[in-house]
Amino acid sequence: MTPPKGKPIEKQPTGVLLPPFWHAKHNYGIPYRPMAKPESKQEDWASVGRKFAVDVDDLIFFNFLTHHPDEVNWYLRNYVGCDKVSPSGNNWMFSHTAKPGYIYIPPAEDTTATFDPVEICVWAPDRIKLFMQRLRVIAQSMSGNLGDRVARIVQVILRVGYPACLDLWYYNDINITAYVDFKTTGAQLREMTKHTHGVFPFDGPSGLYAQMGTAERTGGLWRIHAVRDLFDEFACGTWDPDILKRSLENIEAMMYKGWYEMTLVSFKTHMGGGSAYDEAVGEFLNHVTLLVSDDNHLYSAFRE
Repeated sequence: MTPPKGKPIEKQPTGVLLPPFWHAKHNYGIPYRPMAKPESKQEDWASVGRKFAVDVDDLIFFNFLTHHPDEVNWYLRNYVGCDKVSPSGNNWMFSHTAKPGYIYIPPAEDTTATFDPVEICVWAPDRIKLFMQRLRVIAQSMSGNLGDRVARIVQVILRVGYPACLDLWYYNDINITAYVDFKTTGAQLREMTKHTHGVFPFDGPSGLYAQMGTAERTGGLWRIHAVRDLFDEFACGTWDPDILKRSLENIEAMMYKGWYEMTLVSFKTHMGGGSAYDEAVGEFLNHVTLLVSDDNHLYSAFRE
């Protein structure tokens, strides 16, 4: 599309671009076409925000995952198809001639996974604050039980804040699987947890290894610092919303693997099969139950 003369200053966003029609592909948000007809009253971000009771900054960020005016102008021309310049000459504006002309309105936030972007890392470097806001938006685009858990995981990250969130962790699923196996002997349990002398929370190497996953998982370490991995991959460089979404899904999947193994033990115990398990296994399950009750721990995402 060829821009008219005197186009506003715009800058192609750095790193990986938000994919075109990302909201539509994920069925996320309400599609809205400002100035749908020639006779429509002139609309802008502020009037659309008032119409849908959405903060203007939140509305812009929801659409383009950036607050930078030059990058917003780039998206307005290239993705929304705006072809009219505002009276100030600084920005693209909505008009009935924009094609496709759609922006997206944020859905009402789920009361079980609310976030306040005003309170997100106000003291952090800009790139950290921006990444935390992107995390919030991506998590809210996910649906179902998986989406609910991911939203709660992200809620913990935002609540704990940067840099403390880098220390958030969950137990390695391969270690859990071996630890709660009724065939694992007491001596083997002690060997797996010798780094902390069997004291909770477990830490360090277990002596087990995996073929796939992060360095902590493949090395058999007890604790997986998945949030640290997220920041290493996305916060300080290029990013892609679909890859970030898959990374969040992967965190949930790895946590769920270990969680599922523990629920199986609990089920068997309640059904009268507890005698086959070492006493240490029951203590471990009680320990994780306490982690679930901690609002500032990732396991709180599995609270019913």
